[in-house]
Amino acid sequence: MKKQYLLAKIAIVAALSAATSAVWAERPSGTPTCSFTGGAFYSSNNTLYLESFADESAEVLITDTDAQCINSHRTDGARVIVERDTPLKSTSTLVIPVRAQIDTSLCFKVYDVGNFSKVDGKWTILGADTSGLVQENRPVIVRLKTEKQGCQDLMAISMHLDHAAKTPDNETNLRQYLWNGNSGQSNFYLAGTYKYKKWVSGTSGIDKVYGYAAKDKNGASGGQFVKIGAGAYLPPLRAYLEYQGSGLAKKSSDNEEDFELPETIEVRLIDSDSTMSIGKLNTVTGEIQMDSRRFDLNGRVINGKPANHGVYVGKQKVVR
Repeated sequence: MKKQYLLAKIAIVAALSAATSAVWAERPSGTPTCSFTGGAFYSSNNTLYLESFADESAEVLITDTDAQCINSHRTDGARVIVERDTPLKSTSTLVIPVRAQIDTSLCFKVYDVGNFSKVDGKWTILGADTSGLVQENRPVIVRLKTEKQGCQDLMAISMHLDHAAKTPDNETNLRQYLWNGNSGQSNFYLAGTYKYKKWVSGTSGIDKVYGYAAKDKNGASGGQFVKIGAGAYLPPLRAYLEYQGSGLAKKSSDNEEDFELPETIEVRLIDSDSTMSIGKLNTVTGEIQMDSRRFDLNGRVINGKPANHGVYVGKQKVVR
């Protein structure tokens, strides 16, 4: 990655960090303790920085030696900061080669996506609250608490660092398969990437891929889930959704052989207090529109918090 580009992006994050120092620390000057492609660890502030920038040469590559260096120098209270060059919106994707814990009392919540199936007659992606845990090499959805003061226009995600891991040699190891209870197969997967990724005209399967925009462009806001087309790209440390069925027919069906991607997919993000956020993913524009109301796990609007912690959503039981 070009040095001038790096310095420009660091300056952006540094400027923002002055107003949000309680959430993350500015990258220090000087030589880092551990340095690798796409990031560095500084013993001076006990922080690992990872770069998720929209540059064609962008890549995050942690070798076994790099991971050993980070783990041997980090001390209690170590942090990891994912730096971005586009403001985070209400929902975004994340995949990192470290295990970390997000402080959910601040600006972020984390959801692990594992199911794509019909709920109440609607195709639905189901995500469960992880209580802030982000596992290494496992793509997740991060929701920004935009309604909370000080949690708007953020360009970095701050976490408590547990340990660093090696970047997988094969990106197929970064796929989180979504189980489809209707077909009995894993039709979709959420795929993470540690390299800048671009789709060009003629790319096989391009009509089955959806991802988050890297920046405001063509009517899509940075951080939104958008339909992939020729020229679309994805920075490292993020993920895209892909359908892996054999083909798309001209009709909608529960059958794997003639399944057609629905125009709208409902998104249900279930929190640890057994309340739920419901939204819709438009597979044409890619926008996820979340409802501001709260629901129980049967989709009913509620004013208070339900007491039941083991509830069925369709045929999926979510146990808390």
